[in-house]
Amino acid sequence: MAAVLCFLTQLVYCICFVTFSDDPNIQLVSNYTLMRIFRIGILALCILIVAIPEGLPLAISIAMALSISNMKRDKILIKNVEAVQRCALLHDICVGKTGTLTEGDMHCGSYHLVNEQHVTKNDFMEAPAHFNEALEVNIELKDLLKEAIISNTDVRIEVDDYQYQYLAKGQATEVGMIDFLMENNEDVYNIFINRNRDCAKLIQLPFDQVLKRKTVVRNVANNGASVRIYVKGAPEMVIPMCNSTLNENILSEPFGQEEQERTLRLVADEIAAAGHKPITYAFKEIEKDKLTEIMQAYSNREEEDEYRHEFEAGLFYLGTFGLADPVRSDIDKPVSLIKYGHTDAGLDSAPQVNVRMITGDHLETAKAVAVRAGIVSLNELKTASDMCAMTGEEFRAAIGPYQRYWDDDTQQEKIAFENLEQFKTIKKRVKIIARATPEDKFILIRGIQQQGGLIGMAGDSIADSEALKQADVGLCMGSGCDVAKDNSDLIIMDNNFASIQASIRWGRAMFANVGKFLQFQMTINIAVVSLTLISGMTLGSVPLNVIQLLWMNLIMDILAAISLGTEPVVKKARVPFAERETRISRASRIFTAAMWRHIVVQSAYQLTVLLALLYFGTFMFFKEPYNLVTTPSRINNAPTSKMTVDTIIFNTFFMMNMFNQITCRTMDDEINIFKGIISNFNWIFWAVFAVEMFV
Repeated sequence: MAAVLCFLTQLVYCICFVTFSDDPNIQLVSNYTLMRIFRIGILALCILIVAIPEGLPLAISIAMALSISNMKRDKILIKNVEAVQRCALLHDICVGKTGTLTEGDMHCGSYHLVNEQHVTKNDFMEAPAHFNEALEVNIELKDLLKEAIISNTDVRIEVDDYQYQYLAKGQATEVGMIDFLMENNEDVYNIFINRNRDCAKLIQLPFDQVLKRKTVVRNVANNGASVRIYVKGAPEMVIPMCNSTLNENILSEPFGQEEQERTLRLVADEIAAAGHKPITYAFKEIEKDKLTEIMQAYSNREEEDEYRHEFEAGLFYLGTFGLADPVRSDIDKPVSLIKYGHTDAGLDSAPQVNVRMITGDHLETAKAVAVRAGIVSLNELKTASDMCAMTGEEFRAAIGPYQRYWDDDTQQEKIAFENLEQFKTIKKRVKIIARATPEDKFILIRGIQQQGGLIGMAGDSIADSEALKQADVGLCMGSGCDVAKDNSDLIIMDNNFASIQASIRWGRAMFANVGKFLQFQMTINIAVVSLTLISGMTLGSVPLNVIQLLWMNLIMDILAAISLGTEPVVKKARVPFAERETRISRASRIFTAAMWRHIVVQSAYQLTVLLALLYFGTFMFFKEPYNLVTTPSRINNAPTSKMTVDTIIFNTFFMMNMFNQITCRTMDDEINIFKGIISNFNWIFWAVFAVEMFV
């Protein structure tokens, strides 16, 4: 549009000038008029070239490359490049607990056995062998507990080639229980050998994400007529399946509803509330003939719930162990940076990004860890009506009926809520979903996406794999399972939760650097186009020739894209509220209000200076003024005063934009444009700046 206006204004001026000229050598139809129109067309074409920010794709590519390079340095493996820019737009981040907020290094921290009225603390640091050596419990009960742990596990034992000791490898919870036995000086390696030889596995019902328990059926050593069924899982799922327990003499006694509720309260108040992950063990023994009857009755019907119920009903309760999993050190700082953009607890600010915990652990365990991680506060949890923390079952009940369906337009599975407003209300309030199933994760993720939000999911287990795939950005810890890694977009190789905040920061840095280039480029475009139009309409010529415009385009477009596109992100760990790192919304405009203020003010400043030189330069630099309209740039191939002023205008315009290039390093309303010029030094910027100056 600017090129067309420039061409039309100068064409009209040229026609009027030729028509009303007193010079007999200047005719409307002549070589002079044709050459002048041809020059006007070339100039308009150059303005078109200058106005088009062809450096924008380069700036985007450089900014993207810079963010990817820095994320690689922060030990973040990028599987999907598009996830880098999505990180800057995230509205919500759902995180798992084990291995994400915690270290995933589990040790037994407490336990409750059979019919005891208390929970025993296990100091695995100071007295790791307390269970075997100091605990005053019948030795047969201890052996039965060890047998239940060993018989219902898929852990494998490996030898450490450096320390020459046995190591348990496998799922973190099971590894923690085997480590508990090894801390109590049990010869686990030989126990495994004897188990596989004498107690062969007959049936295994794998861990179910909904039922939250796992069952194994094995032969009984030295008793070919019986088999034992070992069950382990969530206390609230296993304890109700028990109708008996053992006393101190290993004799059976009833375990009714009252005893079950008392045990569940003990587990919740003294094990889970301490942040320990509770896991309950139970067993029963049946005749082999009974097993054969069950197998025949449910032949080819093993998927039915009744089949599983035959094995898991009428159990003996043995005990519940609480696995301590330390929260990652200083985890509250990256969580605060993600949520608020700063770490200053004294600032009362609304969250920019909602951080939620969605885990399969006990609700009280999730609450304890969430408070330590800074996801929720104790005040939020004390407000029962706030629905801040709930189980997956409570979550599904709260949102009401829903239906999953396939959308042919987006080629995605979506959710239709019967009461959408209720889901929106729950979405705003819920911060913790415990005992979550893959279905709960899918509902939350897809529901937020359908409301226009972008959501990230951080997890490391098979149970998280579907959620990682459905989320806009899937983040998996390097220690996570291969299935989770395959379904993720970013892999955090060093298992550092702070890297999640780093990925968001570098995503925002890419948008910021592109914005800096656009701010710089728009200022040049407005100044050049305005100068050309005004001078063309009033004087019939422009002070910048074609070569100068193309040179400016090369220097101020391509090189500016390199210098501004490589600006490092300003690290603001503790800053005032007005300077915090802000979330970029998908609905945000490319040009912010602050950018437009800078563009308009800088363009007005440059245009004022250039017009002053254009109209009054003849009076500033020469004793004898020249005619602004009729004086040519050259007479007999010698430069005139007009060419001198045009050269001054060109150099002034160049220097003002070099200064503006420094100004564009800051996009906010910071007065000191040199702030961070040393602490946040960018050698590429200054190298390009030096090249521009010397060229």
